[in-house]
Amino acid sequence: MPHSGSFGLFLTLHVLSAVLLVGPLCVTTAAAPGLVRTGPAGLPRMRAAVRTTRYYPPATILIVLFGLVIVRQGSFGSVRGFGDPWLAASIVLWLAAVSITMTVVARNLQKAVHEIERGGDARRQLPMITIGAAAAVTCWVVVIALMVVKPGS
Repeated sequence: MPHSGSFGLFLTLHVLSAVLLVGPLCVTTAAAPGLVRTGPAGLPRMRAAVRTTRYYPPATILIVLFGLVIVRQGSFGSVRGFGDPWLAASIVLWLAAVSITMTVVARNLQKAVHEIERGGDARRQLPMITIGAAAAVTCWVVVIALMVVKPGS
């Protein structure tokens, strides 16, 4: 059964918004520790990374909204519900990824930028940025895997 009509449209928007938002967010988040290690030379890219890690996570609500539109009518005629464990886990992990990125990675990157601007050493922010980046990217990867595999379905 093809994905036609409104289901096909919203599935396309769901996948497209995931690619355009989660892809750059994961790359930027994963690159953040390396940017901090570059010191003053990496300052312009660190500022851009701060913006990405601050503004992209809340924008991922679009992915969720498009997904909510199609959740009842699953792919190829299957019926989905919020009680599906893989879907509930995906929502929890999405919330975790957004929270970690904004509260740990973006904040500590901003602190690193301020530290470098003052002529200091930003490496003391490195452990939290690295841990936050690893946790957030892991959450995103697991969400994507759950969306593709749909275990237990």
